[in-house]
Amino acid sequence: MDNVVYADCVLINGKVATVDAHFSFKRAIAVKQGWIINVGEDQEIQQHIGPQTQVIDLGGKLILPAAHDSHIHIGWLADSWHCLNCQDVRSLAVLRERLRDQAARTPAGAWIRVCGLDPNAIKECAAEQRSLTRWDIDDVTADHPTLLALWDGHSCIVNSRALALSGLDASTPDPLGGHLGRTASGELDGNFIDLPALHLASGTMPRLTVAALKENLLAAQRLMNSEGYASYTEGAMGPGENTREVGAAGDRAIAAYRELQDEGKLTARVSIAFYSAERVSIAFYSAERGVQSCATLKRDLDSFDFSQFTDRDWLDCRTIKLFCDGVPTSHTAWMNQDYADRPGYRGRSVFGGPEATEEAQVEALQQMILLAHQRGFQVAVHAVGDKAVKVTINSFVQAIQRYPGESRRHYVLHGSMGDRQDFVMAAKYGILLSEQPSPGGPAYDYEQRARYCGIKGEICKGLRDIIDLGVIIAGGSDGIMALVNWRKMVQAAVTRKSSSSGKVIRPELAISVADGVRMYTINAAYQEGKEAVRGSIEVGKVADFQVLDRDIFAVAHEEIGASRVVMTMVGGNVVFQD
Repeated sequence: MDNVVYADCVLINGKVATVDAHFSFKRAIAVKQGWIINVGEDQEIQQHIGPQTQVIDLGGKLILPAAHDSHIHIGWLADSWHCLNCQDVRSLAVLRERLRDQAARTPAGAWIRVCGLDPNAIKECAAEQRSLTRWDIDDVTADHPTLLALWDGHSCIVNSRALALSGLDASTPDPLGGHLGRTASGELDGNFIDLPALHLASGTMPRLTVAALKENLLAAQRLMNSEGYASYTEGAMGPGENTREVGAAGDRAIAAYRELQDEGKLTARVSIAFYSAERVSIAFYSAERGVQSCATLKRDLDSFDFSQFTDRDWLDCRTIKLFCDGVPTSHTAWMNQDYADRPGYRGRSVFGGPEATEEAQVEALQQMILLAHQRGFQVAVHAVGDKAVKVTINSFVQAIQRYPGESRRHYVLHGSMGDRQDFVMAAKYGILLSEQPSPGGPAYDYEQRARYCGIKGEICKGLRDIIDLGVIIAGGSDGIMALVNWRKMVQAAVTRKSSSSGKVIRPELAISVADGVRMYTINAAYQEGKEAVRGSIEVGKVADFQVLDRDIFAVAHEEIGASRVVMTMVGGNVVFQD
């Protein structure tokens, strides 16, 4: 007993899912100075109890490694709390009523911001087979510039007053990689599709201060803690202040994170995926400048101070975020085959103008991936359509072959519609998939996906085959305006029930509960290069834990999402307790 180390804290009488290589189960954990010093049975761990040791009796509850969200937009999520949430709106009448009420509460001239709207769900527009436009909302928002951010985070609709403030009109060309909705006569109808256009639409909106961002981030971290998260990856954050989106996820947001770290106020560990984009402003708008290019990326890599991230366990930035395409529901995903509802059209990448050849589009992505890879960065590419997935994986392979060495763990974002041969190649070269099997929203309505993408829509999020091929899949939420708890996402991947019908779609593609847990723990840690210190409950790793109110390995699969987090620890400190 003379050599026994007394712990600062022990957790006993639990069901400890270690998520180690054997996915073994133990009963108790000993923690000292924020690190795990022993994992075992109650009797073994009791030897670490000294006079000052805190003893937590888990009462038989399940304890897991804390979750890591491998792809989320916390800056946007927190900012969305200040918006009018229209996620549940299904009719134009209800939308107009809510906007009218919001206008009555808002000082004249101040912006009205809406989030979460799905225009495809507006029954009047569906019946008339038309898009929602600015003229649908102008009369109820006449005194307020208004922006309706759509559920997918890739598009928006503005009213006429906001359009006038932007300085855009019928003569404004589409930005590279984006699209401005127009009438048959060429007049702008208020729709702005994909990020380059979204940036233009929001360019005149007021930006948040660093102080306001700090408050938002702290509140969002507390929410993350309450759902069992001890860490997450900010999906896109980089230099620039010229647009609302970049203002909520740009220089000021990075500064806010830095200040919170220096003040010791972070309650969740943060990895930033660095997003390099052309700083498009209204005054200097040019259709010749894309949102992403190799020249822009090189400029930002050369000028940005990556050395400011000194404590990389709490605030890290080692990943470059790129976009290859958009999303299927706006027909901006890049497909190998025609859209089921738009014969003759397969989408395209976000690179180059409408006249750019496919070869030029592919070369643009290859150049950016090669540059980032050569400089030692991990690269994350938003690639949704199966064509985009193929091009992305091939570009990764090309970079790895040209500059071999230590794995960068490049990964494809949202790309489960990719072809089998592409994932075989991904597994061979250590390329990961970051996926978000969210149970809600149009993106995970298999029937709706199938209407756009045919059979590819049915097999989306079909993770079983991809795992069996040897691809490591990290789990995320892609939270923009709502944080979906990781248990609901595991349930969605385990059951494969469509969000609209509740029907089980291609059950052979469902994963196990253990696979789902791995996605949000050890696999997510692996994506970040942190698997040696996080992601499982093993000696020598940080004491990041979550305790659930029920055993998700024992309950019916339909009950997994109903489980609640009752305690979260980060670095041995309790940051949430129910």
